[in-house]
Amino acid sequence: MLRILAGEYRSRLLASPRESDRTRPYTGRVKESLFNLLRGWFEDARVLDLFAGVGTVGLEAASRGAREVFCVERDREILGFLERNIASLGCGDRVRAISGDALSPALLPRCPGPFDLVFLDPPYELMEEEPQRERILTLAARCRSLMGDRGFLILRRPVSPHSPPAPAIEGFDGPEAHRHGASMEILLYMPRPPAAAPATGAV
Repeated sequence: MLRILAGEYRSRLLASPRESDRTRPYTGRVKESLFNLLRGWFEDARVLDLFAGVGTVGLEAASRGAREVFCVERDREILGFLERNIASLGCGDRVRAISGDALSPALLPRCPGPFDLVFLDPPYELMEEEPQRERILTLAARCRSLMGDRGFLILRRPVSPHSPPAPAIEGFDGPEAHRHGASMEILLYMPRPPAAAPATGAV
């Protein structure tokens, strides 16, 4: 069973499909570890949750004080669970469910920034195949334009002894890598401030 761990909606259950591999939600232990890493960043934050599933992360952020959360999900059935969870918690004034493909160029303009936290939790198969992985990293780089100079982009990826090094993302510093077990890694990226324009004028 999925539940909110802390905050306003602590211990409230979240509806989800019986087949947990359809949404691959964070386990309670991993989610608690992640939210401890980001402690202090949720109060009054604006959050973008891409590949949101039933809202495990986005609704946890709302429970912990986020001011506004955009949850993006493509699967219509899973979106129905997400909408049901938002209604059950009574947080529709702060959490918006968006039906759409996070990888579509038309999606991000529907999510007006700036955001303090951006969560990317793509299906594992997209991170395991090179062409698809590049699409995810391109999406991540595009998210930089929706963020200010402070905050975090959080990417979850599968790992194995043969996994490539944690990728760099254009526009971000890092990552700060946090391994969970033998098969999962959470990467935290910090927005890189834009380069200062060169000084002009007579010497």
